[in-house]
Amino acid sequence: MKLLIIDRDQTERMGIHWFIKRYQLDILSVMEAGTVAEAVTCIEKENPEIILLEIELLAQDKASELKKVLSLHSHHVITMTAEPLFKNALESLSLRALTLLVKPLDLNMLKQYLTHATRHVLNNTGEMLPLVEKHSVYPSLFLEETSAQMEEFNFCFMIETEFLEHNELLFHWLQSQKHFTFYALSKRVVGFSNDESMEELLKKAKSIIREWANTYNANLNIAIYDLPNQSVKTMYNALKEALHLRFHNGFSQFFLVSQLPSYKNFDPFLTIDQQRLWINSLEQNDVQMIKQFLYNISTIDTYYQPDSIRIHLTSILAQVRRFMLKYQMEKKIELEQKYNRLFDIILNHPVLYTIIQEFVLFCQDAMNQAIQQKEKGHFDYVNAALDYIDIYYTDSKLNLETLTDFLGISPSYLSMLFSKTKGITFKQYVNKKRLSHAQQLLLETNLSISEIAFTTGFNDSNYFSKVFKLNNEMSPLSFRQQMKSEMDVI
Repeated sequence: MKLLIIDRDQTERMGIHWFIKRYQLDILSVMEAGTVAEAVTCIEKENPEIILLEIELLAQDKASELKKVLSLHSHHVITMTAEPLFKNALESLSLRALTLLVKPLDLNMLKQYLTHATRHVLNNTGEMLPLVEKHSVYPSLFLEETSAQMEEFNFCFMIETEFLEHNELLFHWLQSQKHFTFYALSKRVVGFSNDESMEELLKKAKSIIREWANTYNANLNIAIYDLPNQSVKTMYNALKEALHLRFHNGFSQFFLVSQLPSYKNFDPFLTIDQQRLWINSLEQNDVQMIKQFLYNISTIDTYYQPDSIRIHLTSILAQVRRFMLKYQMEKKIELEQKYNRLFDIILNHPVLYTIIQEFVLFCQDAMNQAIQQKEKGHFDYVNAALDYIDIYYTDSKLNLETLTDFLGISPSYLSMLFSKTKGITFKQYVNKKRLSHAQQLLLETNLSISEIAFTTGFNDSNYFSKVFKLNNEMSPLSFRQQMKSEMDVI
């Protein structure tokens, strides 16, 4: 029996060659090819019964020639890849491969499939072996009309690592687990079990989490489909959804699909009162208030969509950013790097509690450095003015003079700075702030036009209506009627 190793890496080819000779498998001749052209020539000339193929070679130019020659001859094909991706699994399926092995190769698994190949001679039609049928699970994960034979399994589950780069290592490590069948994906590992009961499966799953932590000092999460079996795709999507609970619960957790919570609605943007709370808390170095606000977001009894929480936290970070600009801390390189790092953590870190902890630490750092900046006289008057306006714009007595008295500078100097920085006058900015609040009240309350005018800082309802119409091309009443009419249609 002849075997051909097709791999670009000469060291890989030599290692596999040595392994086959070392264990004296029933293979008389071992050949090697490092390119598509060499592989095509060797197959046409020698017609090997077994082919070990690096699947990435099929992405190269002239790969169609290799596919064609593979289809014209009967072979046992064992594919290999450095990336356990779905596209590579599909490519392997299209070749009717015995398996797709992930590098670095598990030599025990390689020996198992080589032994199988040497004991089963293919007929002239290249009839698919039973081992291949198991890999129909891969397309079944994504295509509803493709169904795997689920009678072989009692439970479907999914495992994810704390660190994405460990996923391939996890897949190899899991091969030692008996009574399970595993399939590698790019970010997770899907498993099937024929355990008789959920208790039996949970016991083994706990052991997997414990042994992984002891071996690699890292954590796993396992989601289990504990409802009546559906299509593989349906179960796969439900398991992915269950693993999203890592955001609220962290790692070393079990998630049962039957216990998925209902997510509550959550407005991710800060209310006016919340903006004021953050302005005052940062200015007064009120760490406890900041902790209380942030920890309330992560209460374990309430589940909000992770994306909404991430948007909410970026809205808070915008308030912290303005606080930094107010005391010219954007010029501090180390703090600026920490700010960028926190922004990335908010967007990408998988666990909410860690995000909150990092946020609290950054706020403490920023407030401490603000104290030093105050002592040095480093101060941005425009951002200080914006903070003051955010707090007092609902007060009809707010004007340029009261603001400059508070800041200790002349009205003309602040007016010049404001126009240069914001592109509009102080009065235009205050009116814009008041009108934005007024639009919110028109939509969300039944307050009269006069009540809304006084609530948002206008001491004359006629003047409010005039300014509103000038900016929105309709009266406040028309705005309310039109917007509510559009919302009713939706």
